Amino acid sequence: MPIDLESNLRSLRSDVLALGAKVEKRLHDVTEAIVNQDPDLARAVKKGDQEIDDDDMRIEEECIRVLALGAPVATDLRRVITLMSISGELERIADLAKGISKRVIRLSDMVAFRLPPAISEMCYASRDILKDALEALVENDPDKARQVRADDDRLDALNKAVLRWAREEVPQDANLVTAAIEVLAISQRFERIGDLTTSMAEQVIYLAEGRNVRHGRD
Repeated sequence: MPIDLESNLRSLRSDVLALGAKVEKRLHDVTEAIVNQDPDLARAVKKGDQEIDDDDMRIEEECIRVLALGAPVATDLRRVITLMSISGELERIADLAKGISKRVIRLSDMVAFRLPPAISEMCYASRDILKDALEALVENDPDKARQVRADDDRLDALNKAVLRWAREEVPQDANLVTAAIEVLAISQRFERIGDLTTSMAEQVIYLAEGRNVRHGRD
């Protein structure tokens, strides 16, 4: 049976933005868990993953339903494809936050040591660019989305700084080896969150302008 395409597209967009808010909260909480060395908060992040998975699956199913029954074309088709893609990126960011939370819990059981400053900087930088990417989606703002792409370079640089920290500190203290492995894993996941957020921003540009800017095409 036919559907009200515009109404369904508005509902889909609202669902994706609601998912974005949940993922943003998870990233906020895992940041607080790291900065405040709070394993209990990390455990709460770890436990909250199923809700995100369920939301993503529901959005994907609704996108498929709209494609099948609404037969969208041109701009409307682009909206469906973009929203489904962004939902998937958000789900993967939540998975990475869960992975980070596991490592925060492991670190809490190890000998106390000072985390490299670059880790806390990565926490806040990843939160900022996710917030900006979601705002770009809300405002349909390709310029803000392009700024997200540029800001991702900072996460790449911070990831390299963490790697340098490990190379410098571990040889001086063999007790740091296991902890450094966990720290490197956290850093790599934040760097990956930056990549996924950049992909979201590229989807916003595609939605606003109909231009594929992935792989440096801009």
